[in-house]
Amino acid sequence: MNNGIVVQAMKELDIDQVLKLWSDIFGSSFLESSVTKSDLIGYLKKNPETSSVACNGDGKVIGALLCGNDGVRGFIYHIAIYEEYRVNEINKSMLDRSLKKLKEVGIKTGFIFTQKYNHDTDVAFNSIGWDVIPNEFNLNI
Repeated sequence: MNNGIVVQAMKELDIDQVLKLWSDIFGSSFLESSVTKSDLIGYLKKNPETSSVACNGDGKVIGALLCGNDGVRGFIYHIAIYEEYRVNEINKSMLDRSLKKLKEVGIKTGFIFTQKYNHDTDVAFNSIGWDVIPNEFNLNI
């Protein structure tokens, strides 16, 4: 990756920075209704290697993508990158890495959940066989 940015598997040590990133990008109410630190630890244990983070040269998490599978389909959630880094194709690098990891475990199709309708994102994912589902609902179970 250029500019000293490294894309790698999200690890438990990254979680605090990832949660801060998501809070900064999506707002604190997003985390309250979406994912806790405990939830994320459990998700990473069930889906090792598929979620991705992008880190700058100082080791700061500047991008994150939550990814996993149920054995049949893959799932991508919560893609976020700090605005000042969005010009470096970090989004594509994280997606490529996570999709490669899904493919390595036999996953061929999946779903991406987005915060709101985004035609470019929808077209890109539909072109590789994924269905885009806007995250417009909240199950209170």
